[in-house]
Amino acid sequence: MPTGDTAGDVARRIGPELDLNRPSDARIYDLMLGGKNNFEIDRQFFAELLKIAPEIPQLAAENRRWLGAAVSRMAGAGVRQFLDLGCGLPAAPNLHEAAGPASRTVYVDNDVTAISHGQALLADEQTSFFVPADLLDPASVLGHPAVTEVIDFQRPVGLVFGLVLHTVIDEDQLRRLLDEYLAGLPAGSQIAITHPMNPRDGSRLAEFATAIEERFQESFPRLRFRSRGELAEALAGLEILDPGISDLTHWWPAGQQQLSPTGAARLILGVLARK
Repeated sequence: MPTGDTAGDVARRIGPELDLNRPSDARIYDLMLGGKNNFEIDRQFFAELLKIAPEIPQLAAENRRWLGAAVSRMAGAGVRQFLDLGCGLPAAPNLHEAAGPASRTVYVDNDVTAISHGQALLADEQTSFFVPADLLDPASVLGHPAVTEVIDFQRPVGLVFGLVLHTVIDEDQLRRLLDEYLAGLPAGSQIAITHPMNPRDGSRLAEFATAIEERFQESFPRLRFRSRGELAEALAGLEILDPGISDLTHWWPAGQQQLSPTGAARLILGVLARK
């Protein structure tokens, strides 16, 4: 929450849709990144999470950097228009900055706090635009007048799903969701995904992942971490670009390893794929 604003101030500004009694995944991620657009209910959840994984803030920052590097790599391959689906709250550097001034980026989210701040801070109407919509409804996103005005679907599009697809817990639904988005895009379009990982193999890493996953599920029941194999199945039919589906300690779009290969740093998978 911005300095000087009370919870009541923000609630009045955003409207009755804001629920101050439930944590928000968008606000928790903002908190992980050191942001101030969050409330006591979010901070309570975050404090409990830190007891399990104190390195979570570092991981959130590295996830953010990875997404920016992935967008830069897509732009370098000729992709000049992007949809950031489930973008969350603004957090510098934002993805349109990574895409560059020759690109256009449409941010999409339906979280009320993300909408309030996104419309104010992410929509310059030149290189960046904000659309209040639900990423789980591809038809409404792709057919939204603001999207069709900005995005030329005859040219390659970059889709970005940064730590959002774990909210789709059914495997068939996840596959349908990605298929619906990709069906409307031309060949050469790319998709960048980061996703919480649980190998479910009885290892210590799996136990660690399960502890974090179960803590999240207490407040967000519709949430599921996935293994590499499960994410690969969802991307069947696409060309997985090098170095494949890997955790962020080994997969950096610019080829650099930034993180320690231990703990929570291994719990995020990154993948870049091409249609």
